[in-house]
Amino acid sequence: RSRWYNRILQRNSNRHNSNNDDKATTTGNAFYNITSTNYDLEAYELDLPEVVSAKRKLLSSRLFHRRPWLQRKANDNDEYPKLKEANFNDLNATRKVLEGILLNDNDAEREDVTNIILFEGVMIYLDEGVPHALLELCSDVLRKSHTANSITSSSKATLGYLCYADRLENIPGGDEDAAHVEMESTGWELVDFLSKPGLARHMGVARVV
Repeated sequence: RSRWYNRILQRNSNRHNSNNDDKATTTGNAFYNITSTNYDLEAYELDLPEVVSAKRKLLSSRLFHRRPWLQRKANDNDEYPKLKEANFNDLNATRKVLEGILLNDNDAEREDVTNIILFEGVMIYLDEGVPHALLELCSDVLRKSHTANSITSSSKATLGYLCYADRLENIPGGDEDAAHVEMESTGWELVDFLSKPGLARHMGVARVV
């Protein structure tokens, strides 16, 4: 998964342009599988309150020892990534958290921002119907970010991508046709899709439309 995430970020980010910034909003343990040192990411990690508390303790005691380049990236930040509490079964609260990250006035001052949302092994544990609604929620917030950046900046509008290694709803087994339908019905265009064994059986990339 680490190699896959790195490849996806390389393909869908603006890291080749030093004037641009990429913003990654991750869930589960997706951030900790980003092993490359080549990304200048403004990163946010969303998880349950009790998990966020545990991660804060582990960041300084374990992660920075194993991956010291993350400590260098943290610099003046108290933590890297910025940890945010979110219970994805509470869609209204989750929307507020995402809007606080993605509808950021500071983004309008940048030449271009690529917003990338990563899901890893989260939808498996959500209530029935929530994974589908969560895809709709994410695409809606990214569209609002896209529109806000277009209005306030003369530069390119904000881009939005979804990368996932998870189990999506309404996709029996590894049916790619069903994946296209599910993504289109929630505001996404499926770009890449791969099915594999295991609980998090769906891996892929989609862009907001």
